[in-house]
Amino acid sequence: MKKLALLLGSLLVVGATAHAKEVVAAPVEVSKEVVVVAEPVVEVIVVEEAFRPTGYIGVEYRAYGETEGHGDKFRGNTGTVNAPADNQDTWNRGANNRARLQTTFGIQMTENAKLEGRIRDYSNLETGSVRKLGKTTGTETRLRYYYKHTDTLTSRLQYRDEENDSQNFEYMLRINTYKNKGGLLESLVFAPKLYHSMAANNGGNYTNTLGMNIEYAGNLPLGFTWDGAVYLNQYFYNQDITTGVNETKDKEFQAEVELYLYRTVGLYATEKYNLDFNFEGGYDPYVFRQYDRYAKDAEKGTWSQTQEKNTYSLYTAMDVSLKYQMTPAVSVKGGVGAEYRNWDNEAQSSANDWRWQPFAFVSMNAKF
Repeated sequence: MKKLALLLGSLLVVGATAHAKEVVAAPVEVSKEVVVVAEPVVEVIVVEEAFRPTGYIGVEYRAYGETEGHGDKFRGNTGTVNAPADNQDTWNRGANNRARLQTTFGIQMTENAKLEGRIRDYSNLETGSVRKLGKTTGTETRLRYYYKHTDTLTSRLQYRDEENDSQNFEYMLRINTYKNKGGLLESLVFAPKLYHSMAANNGGNYTNTLGMNIEYAGNLPLGFTWDGAVYLNQYFYNQDITTGVNETKDKEFQAEVELYLYRTVGLYATEKYNLDFNFEGGYDPYVFRQYDRYAKDAEKGTWSQTQEKNTYSLYTAMDVSLKYQMTPAVSVKGGVGAEYRNWDNEAQSSANDWRWQPFAFVSMNAKF
């Protein structure tokens, strides 16, 4: 029995050992699969604000007093104090004690189309006066329509009804050739144009013009700004102009230069009030004509020069104004000042008689 037990035990040990050699641990596999997690897609929808027309309207009343020395008598060619009327009061004759009511408006109708207007009504403040103020009486209306073709090209169509009842039409292609905000030269515009002027009844004298405007603006040290224009015009008249003794012409070249200087100095300011000192001045304009002008005295049969071919008007204007911002869109303004100018004698060779003329104004402006 002992031998049999030993034999069976030996066999169990050998069998267990053999079985242990056959059992091999299975390798652990490492997964190399890359799991990609998709990010959520957020769709951004941009809603463009629909175009809304905008515009403005402004009303200003401006009154002019008597020019310095107005009404003074001086010795004329006759050698007497009470010289003939045409030798008296040669500064700002006929432009005193008058007023101007001005209405301006504009509307941006579409992204590219804009309409602007200006109406000026001149009146005489001298009660009972029979003196005619010529160009300083009556109503002047100006309408301008702009269409922007590109950032560089803009068409402008203008209609103007002058205070002397003449009318004119003008087409201009404005070419913005230079922009440099804040620079010495900030903008430069070249504008070829076609112009036609005629009488109010579409008859009588008329003028056709081919020309070019050159407009400029910029900035100077000490807070000054400047702007102006050069007008180059070739006139074609339907009625001859008298350019000399027994000499007439039906066409003429003319150049005008405008150059203005501006400065505003803030004197006092709050959230709603602004008290400012304003200065402006310059050539308004300097005119270079091709010919002098002459006229013949029908009674005496003598000739005299009525206008020198080169003339200029040089002025300075200063005022103190107070502005009140009623709402973000509405403001009112008022002020007093004076203008110094060679009012009547503008001949280049003899311009004189610079005199002060006081003025006062009040205005209201609204944006919508």
